[in-house]
Amino acid sequence: MNCDKGSAPEHLANGPRGGPLKFRMRLASDPRLLPVVRGTVSELAAVWGFEIEQCQSITLAVDEALCNLIQHAYKNRCDQEIELSCQADSDCLEFSFVDRGEAVDPARICAQPLDETALGGRGTHLIRQIMDEVCYERLPEGNRLRLKKYLPGIKRSA
Repeated sequence: MNCDKGSAPEHLANGPRGGPLKFRMRLASDPRLLPVVRGTVSELAAVWGFEIEQCQSITLAVDEALCNLIQHAYKNRCDQEIELSCQADSDCLEFSFVDRGEAVDPARICAQPLDETALGGRGTHLIRQIMDEVCYERLPEGNRLRLKKYLPGIKRSA
């Protein structure tokens, strides 16, 4: 899918002015589903008013989060459930990922010095660089990661 505002249906082309949008999907932890999620995220970001480069970056951050979840929480098992929800409000897009996999060591996903020689470990850096807010929490039933991206020109509350 392309990230062109012109591709949005006319009734959605007004983005935030049309009121908040919410969606939720449950998907298997199967990497073959990632293109479906990428297309959905890219189109939603475009409809909500993000420029092409921002759509691509947001899509990359969501893709990285899902890849990390599949690899680390579910140890590459393709038959586990992931709940992805998105809320598009007047000032931002917020993505929430819930899994029932292994707990993540918060120190591993907090900002750490980037090891230029490591083959992996760049995903969390990319996510933090792209998104305005990143929040991980352990829930009684699993893990939740929230990613938030504000629309350009929107002043964030402290």
